[in-house]
Amino acid sequence: MKVLMETSKTALTDAKLAEEAGVDFPKLWNYVDQSETEFVDELTALVSQPSISAQNVGLKECAELVRSKMEKLGLKTRLISVPEAPDVVYGELPSDRKGARTLVIYNHYDVQPVEPLEEWKTDPFKPEILDGKIFGRGSGDDKGELAARLCAIQSLVDNESSVKPNIKWVVEGEEETGSAHFHDFVLKNKSLLKGDGCLWEGGDRSTKGTPEVHLGTKGLVYVEFNLKVGSKDQHSMYGPIAPNPAWRMVNLLETIRDEKGKILIDGFYDDAVKPSPQERSFLRNNEYNLKELKESLGLDYLIEGKTCLETVTNLYYNPTANIAGFGSGYLGAGSKTIVPREAFVKMDFRLVANMKAKDVLAKIKRHLRKYGFTDVELIQYSMEDPAKTPVESEIAQTIIRCTEIVTGSRPNVWPTSPGTGPLSLFTDKLKLQTGMGLGVSYPGSGFHAPNEHILVQHYTQAIKELICLFRLF
Repeated sequence: MKVLMETSKTALTDAKLAEEAGVDFPKLWNYVDQSETEFVDELTALVSQPSISAQNVGLKECAELVRSKMEKLGLKTRLISVPEAPDVVYGELPSDRKGARTLVIYNHYDVQPVEPLEEWKTDPFKPEILDGKIFGRGSGDDKGELAARLCAIQSLVDNESSVKPNIKWVVEGEEETGSAHFHDFVLKNKSLLKGDGCLWEGGDRSTKGTPEVHLGTKGLVYVEFNLKVGSKDQHSMYGPIAPNPAWRMVNLLETIRDEKGKILIDGFYDDAVKPSPQERSFLRNNEYNLKELKESLGLDYLIEGKTCLETVTNLYYNPTANIAGFGSGYLGAGSKTIVPREAFVKMDFRLVANMKAKDVLAKIKRHLRKYGFTDVELIQYSMEDPAKTPVESEIAQTIIRCTEIVTGSRPNVWPTSPGTGPLSLFTDKLKLQTGMGLGVSYPGSGFHAPNEHILVQHYTQAIKELICLFRLF
């Protein structure tokens, strides 16, 4: 198969495309434009239902809401109970075509906590539209994509059409806390999730609005280091003789990473794979603007390489050792002279292709023993292996083609992603070629932060691209 790299020459009026798809795309695009208000309401209904997995808030109600919306569109649905975890929503929509492919769709209905609440300009669970943007927790991650996919199917149904592939749709409720129990669910339901390709969550827009296709994710090891040295805080006059866990944590961190960002854990980089020549060509061809990225992220500056290309390569292909949280001692107003009794550090390690989460966790444990930090408790929260799908795969090529058909231009194709999800379960365990694309967000959407939002125009464009996918895969 020839890899699509240039702008598509196929026009919407092309008879060959119309014959292949079996639908009048311009008519469907017009229907989406006319239904914009209704489709935005579909999203705001989902956002209005809280579903915070970290706090166990609203998960049961949201799962039922998603199930009912699927069922309304004709999917055969059920809630599948998962021990010690939120229900998984599962839906099937059979194709009316003999020998049709099967497309597995993955989403999640849970969202991140909303704190700090005082930084929101709107109520996070009472979505508002301001200046063409839909504000609310989950509007981008991941209810925006979930709603867009529902609306794409609705558009086909309302216009007396149907999806071309068989659909198997799985929506979990603990992605934002690491999908710890979803792993067992997938392994126990491998036959249920058998398919020919998978459309993952994600697939956003650039700062300029150009669609982006991602074909992989980084892996993750999330841990906490915890140290308690007594039953109570001490007066700081005992500093010369009382052990200070905060200083010990600082000393530990100095052994993990140097001031230039190099990770010092023995063997950490042994299995890491550098980008291939093909992947480097995609990086060179993609559109990126570091100034706009910095502004959209609300950062004063970026940690930049010698060139823009080097900075982007670092973002996508460098493993990381990130401090996600650090706490100890008195954090209130004014002063309090103490030696704290406890300190903790939360860290996430992002892994690139060929690295294994279990191997990295074992190396971290050996590192603690090597440097004498056996008194520090290691708590392991979540682990994911990195994952990749070839750009030559049918799902990748179809996603790329659908963005070209709708927008008339080539998307940015990223062979991997800086983020993490349980993608390796689908690529490695289910052997599904998996792509992320046709999404709704952009770098300024504010995932996991106050004022999360997406643009209405990105949302409706994604619906059009998804209609295309559902007719061409």
